[in-house]
Amino acid sequence: MMVGILSCATDTKRANTTISGRFVGSGVDSIYLERMSDNFSQPESVAVACLEDNGAFRFELVIDEESSPRFYRINTNTGSRPVTLVVAPKDNITLESAGDIFLNYTVEGSEESKLICEFNRDYFKACDQLAFVAENLGTRVAYTEKEAYRLATEAIKTQIRFVGSHPNTLASFYAMRHNVAERYIPQLDGYGVTILHYRTVLEGLTATYPDSPYIAILESEIAEMEAMIDLVGNVKIVSYPDIELEDMYKAKHKLSSLEGKVVLLYFWTLESALCNNLNAELKEVYDKYHNQGFEVYHISADSDEALWIEVVRQQKHPWISVFGGNSMDVFSLYNVVKLPTAYLIDREGNMSVAPLAIKALEREIKEAL
Repeated sequence: MMVGILSCATDTKRANTTISGRFVGSGVDSIYLERMSDNFSQPESVAVACLEDNGAFRFELVIDEESSPRFYRINTNTGSRPVTLVVAPKDNITLESAGDIFLNYTVEGSEESKLICEFNRDYFKACDQLAFVAENLGTRVAYTEKEAYRLATEAIKTQIRFVGSHPNTLASFYAMRHNVAERYIPQLDGYGVTILHYRTVLEGLTATYPDSPYIAILESEIAEMEAMIDLVGNVKIVSYPDIELEDMYKAKHKLSSLEGKVVLLYFWTLESALCNNLNAELKEVYDKYHNQGFEVYHISADSDEALWIEVVRQQKHPWISVFGGNSMDVFSLYNVVKLPTAYLIDREGNMSVAPLAIKALEREIKEAL
């Protein structure tokens, strides 16, 4: 068994730290210890350990006694996901696993690492089920887009619950940095972790680990998000890309056919209570201003077309309501990163981001008319 040693500058007090354990039944002969860079962009190789016949291994680290906890990873050359740990000075971390290391590992001696283990178990269980369903869509296996959407939503909700429950931990910093579900269901992008979660975790980490290098990462990312929000909020577009989608009766509707009217271009999903509430409030505004030249082009991001038709019938949409669930390029075209998203197009074709508060929206519609 090979032992890895990581040491720091000689003018600082150093602390012995160990990471040891036993991995059996994985088919892995060697494991690699990596330390994530302080900007969390890439891992740095620290040491390699050959597993004993009984699967035992041990890494010994010598690190700065005053240093803030850092992220480390235990990796293999099998292509499986790495095990991420939070390592602090003087920690004695123990890992155990039988079979697939990532799916079955347990950890003791580090509360942060234990939290990451809990997150991995719940989040990636849903993600792996989602991947299986997505890979079998369109085959004779009875999986549907609705099932994929449900599993993606479950994974995102797991992530949000975890971050909300542990805002003062590095485990939440780790958990926020995953978007596996959104890669399979792009219309859910923006439904998970938001700038509010980033701000909450930043506040928590500042209180718990005031010297952590990851605080600067969060501050930078929040600044980028705020800049993007300001940019989108002030955008003015003289002309807009055209859209042609079908309503529930398979009739095609072009957005450009509404030229000369004041148009609310509205992206929504029936999964969102906010969207459904806004639909109800929007009816009154539509009835009030429709005869004056106001129109709504209402695009659903849902994957289940039959369920969308049922909801549109129940809600009795009086406007142009079309299905965009099988036309993901439409959402990319209009930079839709969260739902609901709305734009207001005036009679001259100028487009701006529309407020989602109904009173503010009505004021802008009146001004445009």
